[in-house]
Amino acid sequence: MEFNTASVLLVSIISFLLGLAAIIFGRDKIVNLTLAMMSLAIGVWCFGQFMGGVVSGRGEVLFWTRVNIGGAILIPLFFICFVAAFIGEWKKGRLMLGLASMAALTFLLFDLTSYFVVDVAPIFGLRYYPVPGPVYPFFGAYVILLFIVGFIKLVKYLRSNVGEKNNQAKYVLLASLIGFLGGMTAFFPIVRLDLPVISHYFMPLYLALILYAVVRHKLFDINVILFEGLVYSSLTFLFTGFFSLSLILLNYYFSRVARISNWVALAGAVFISVIIFQPLRDLIQKFIDRLFFRGEYYYLKKIKDLSAENDKLAALGTMAAGMAHEIKNPLAAIKGLTQVLPENIKDRRFMADYSEIVPRQLDRINKIVDDLLAFGRPGKMNFRKTDLNGLLEETLKLLSRECQGRKIRIELEPLPALLVELDPERFSQAVLNICLNAVQSMRQGGTLKIRSALAGEKAVVEIADTGAGIPADKLALIFDPFFTTKGWGTGLGLAVTYRIVHEHGGEIGVSSRLGEGTTFKICLPIKQKRSA
Repeated sequence: MEFNTASVLLVSIISFLLGLAAIIFGRDKIVNLTLAMMSLAIGVWCFGQFMGGVVSGRGEVLFWTRVNIGGAILIPLFFICFVAAFIGEWKKGRLMLGLASMAALTFLLFDLTSYFVVDVAPIFGLRYYPVPGPVYPFFGAYVILLFIVGFIKLVKYLRSNVGEKNNQAKYVLLASLIGFLGGMTAFFPIVRLDLPVISHYFMPLYLALILYAVVRHKLFDINVILFEGLVYSSLTFLFTGFFSLSLILLNYYFSRVARISNWVALAGAVFISVIIFQPLRDLIQKFIDRLFFRGEYYYLKKIKDLSAENDKLAALGTMAAGMAHEIKNPLAAIKGLTQVLPENIKDRRFMADYSEIVPRQLDRINKIVDDLLAFGRPGKMNFRKTDLNGLLEETLKLLSRECQGRKIRIELEPLPALLVELDPERFSQAVLNICLNAVQSMRQGGTLKIRSALAGEKAVVEIADTGAGIPADKLALIFDPFFTTKGWGTGLGLAVTYRIVHEHGGEIGVSSRLGEGTTFKICLPIKQKRSA
């Protein structure tokens, strides 16, 4: 069997399995259902190509050509449906999806006639290839148009999202581009271009990226146990074949080349195969475990298995420990001064220090309590249309004096008016918390840059500094209550910011490099969703 024939058969089988998995384990979500239909369409397209490559009669090849084209007609439709569901525009894009569905249905009807494919004939060294009818060029335009629209929507979505959603979108876009570019080479012989058709090389890579995104980045929320079983089953099949082939080859070598008796040859073949097989199997199993399952996924699985009560107790314990640590130092200072107060009450210098230190430490305790209350018991949100850029300017004015003293330059890019539904006081607090951390990280001066932009139906605010940066192993902890890299402060500022952003229905992400600075990216919906 030739490579391209084996490749399309493998892709069709995996596509069918992926489609069935998406239906069985995620049929309650439109994203999973559209993924399933797209995968099944790819499976039909590839299986039709496989059968067209193995049957002999011209009539049979023409039949399977119509089958694979039927799958190809449905791929762009389900791709654009999947993109709409993935980016949350399923309802908004109904008109576009309806038009795409009508076009697909029309092409399917023509696929049964000679208006779409007249016949199959040899071309450019290929045994049989479709001879296009008058409708076929419109089909090519339909494919290109829907994929381009889908790519544009994915790119816009990428720019307006952060965190895990951003990672998912990256893999979806990359995999789709690879699949599209590979699939488009199938049109080369149709338009009389003597260029290689390489879809059988690109489609396995497309599937590998999609499966990686599903397993590694929680794409589609499909049960990862299914994929664990699927991967290990595939490995078992692979190693069984490898073991059998090794036995055959080694037995052939010992008996025919080395001229050893069959029994001795078989025993030697088994012994050598076991020596090679077991370490190689262990090595690949460890690689698969690390890549897909044992790391992040088993950790997440265990976390999800914890009861809600245990989660609450753990969170309470963390909060209590952090608060006790923060309050202990100012209390120790007050206690020490109070203990020696009777002996030094007539000492003017001591009393001056006492009058200055005790109120400051009490203020510190009061701030800790206030921050904790703000974090644990947030007030009601008061959403109203607000000029985001005006709000950012007002917030930065609060920092202007401190920035001047620290030789920090503030850059706010000039932007058009951008009205966003938000709570001005709460969001200003969130931005101020980030900016204060940025200012404190630039001890030798630097630049604080704030930029806002419009990305689809979301407003994006980026706050970047040229400070010390955050170590990579600490980056995932910065939004945790009482966590701080400064050695002082309550460690609640960014935790409060995180909560405020999420109360606005938004997302916040951060990137940082030591010695270069840190960038926070906040994405907010321009309009708040109203509960019914």
